[in-house]
Amino acid sequence: MKKILSLLLALTMVFSLCSFAMADDPEYVWKMALNSTEGDNAYDAAVIFKAEIEEATNGRVQVDLYGGASLGSTTEVLEGMSFHIADIICESVGTLAPFTPLANIDIMPYLYDSYDHFMNVWTSDLGEEIKTTVGEAAGFKLLGGAYRSPRIVTATKEMHTVEDFAGFKLRAPNLDGYIKLWQWMGAAPQPLAMNETYTALQQGTVEGQENPMVDSLNYAFDEVCDYWIKTNHVYSCNLFIMDLAYFNSLPEDIQQAVTEAAETAGQQISEQQADKDAAAEQALIEDGKTVIEVDLDEFKAHFDGYVEENYPELADWVARIQEMDTES
Repeated sequence: MKKILSLLLALTMVFSLCSFAMADDPEYVWKMALNSTEGDNAYDAAVIFKAEIEEATNGRVQVDLYGGASLGSTTEVLEGMSFHIADIICESVGTLAPFTPLANIDIMPYLYDSYDHFMNVWTSDLGEEIKTTVGEAAGFKLLGGAYRSPRIVTATKEMHTVEDFAGFKLRAPNLDGYIKLWQWMGAAPQPLAMNETYTALQQGTVEGQENPMVDSLNYAFDEVCDYWIKTNHVYSCNLFIMDLAYFNSLPEDIQQAVTEAAETAGQQISEQQADKDAAAEQALIEDGKTVIEVDLDEFKAHFDGYVEENYPELADWVARIQEMDTES
């Protein structure tokens, strides 16, 4: 009898321990897709988001980071999110252009003049309107918003003026907005995956590429590009993207936690980015690279009429964004 009671007691303890463990198991385990690794704007924002959401939900949500495009290209991930290839991705608004042309607002050249102008827009009602409208049109929920720094050109040859870019072969994202931008400049954009760009520069297949300075340094383009040209042509916004139907299916408290974690991550990364930019430029100069300041007024003037000819449906947003430049 004592043996039976001991056995029953042992079984009770086992079941109690199992129940306790199950109670501590997360209800949601999300895969977050990232093209980059530690040190990149999107990846570092994801680290903050992960910590924030897991703490805010007391472990009900667990976020696992998959860097280096290990879950597939951005387009592959976005196309497969409804099938949970990934549950969330941190990327720029412009990557949604294959799903809605409204996402090209992220790629409009010379839309912002400064960090303050950019933040003024993306922390405003207009920023929320853009995220909601683009997201619903594309079938995604757009959350947060982080300053990524202006895109510049890294090149194997020295260039200073718009005319210098005539015929220039550069790697550009395989998005209509970037292709049109560089064609307007008279360049010869070559759509390439990021993981092919270093070799293409090394072999001379392309003469340059364009990305924010810190990102370009993280991709080690300083090893193959001696000239870093501050064209500052696009200020793109990184944010967190989820499948809209899936997000709407989540409990209200989880939705709120996700929204707040995304906003916190975006704000913190934005505040850190200016220091990262300054450090990156100093490192390039010390390494003997040539950092070129161009006449931005010349480049801006070159794009007069660009929006009206190519993206008239975005003209209202463009005008409203430009009106929010408090320094003009």
